[in-house]
Amino acid sequence: MKKKILKVLALVLAIILIIGIGVFANALVGNPVSKYLATKSAKEHLEKNYSDKDFIIEEVTYDFKTGGYYARVTSPTSIDSHFSLSFDLMGNLIIDCYDDVTSGWNTAYRIGEEYRKEVDKVFENNEFPFFMHISYGDIEFTSEEYGEDSSRPDYAIYKETLEIDGIYDIDELGKKAGKLTVYIYDNDVTEENLAEILLNIKSVFDKSGVTFYAIDCVLEKSKPEASADGSVPKDPPRIEVLNFLYSDIYENDLMERVKDSNKKAIEYYEEQDKIKEQEISGQ
Repeated sequence: MKKKILKVLALVLAIILIIGIGVFANALVGNPVSKYLATKSAKEHLEKNYSDKDFIIEEVTYDFKTGGYYARVTSPTSIDSHFSLSFDLMGNLIIDCYDDVTSGWNTAYRIGEEYRKEVDKVFENNEFPFFMHISYGDIEFTSEEYGEDSSRPDYAIYKETLEIDGIYDIDELGKKAGKLTVYIYDNDVTEENLAEILLNIKSVFDKSGVTFYAIDCVLEKSKPEASADGSVPKDPPRIEVLNFLYSDIYENDLMERVKDSNKKAIEYYEEQDKIKEQEISGQ
């Protein structure tokens, strides 16, 4: 009798272990049944809603974050026509991201990546004269729904005006809406030094043929290491310019323009801190 009970307990434990492993595996990599249901639903959804398009399902993949599946949809004839469909484990559609195509998001992203690569070539050149810990370039885009948002640069291009698969002159877009972001470490944290840095950056980019319309440039000392007693070091001195225009980078009175821009940056961050404090106190 005792042996029979032990066998039953062993069987129950084995079943529990198998179920546990199955649940754990499903959470990590999904399961073939759910993948089949998601694939089937994706095909039906494309046939019902996009039968006039040449969309294909490139892959159906388990999404660890949501616990469901997503299908990556592409077009062999359109570089900007790619989006995802999200499904739950029963194959029910949750999200159709085709709006990424029609809103101009995909086109804007493609253009932005092309511009960033051109900017990276300049920053990553061994002859670039400054030590940077952050440096990149973007074409500034926005949506028409944010047209009145003062936090958006007024030179940003509306994504909705972009043509799907359109071929654009990156240099021309850089002149209209290209923005550089640069964080530089230097012991000389002064308006005079930042003005000189801006002149140098402009000169380097002019020689490289890569254009930009504005720049965010932060000049600061590198952060000191934590003290031996564990105390947190104070933030190092820094000055910066935000959305400083390419057209304003010239020698005459440049340091005054840098001072004015740095003052506006300080005021901007103080205002943002007040807004955060109000949001926290209002909760």
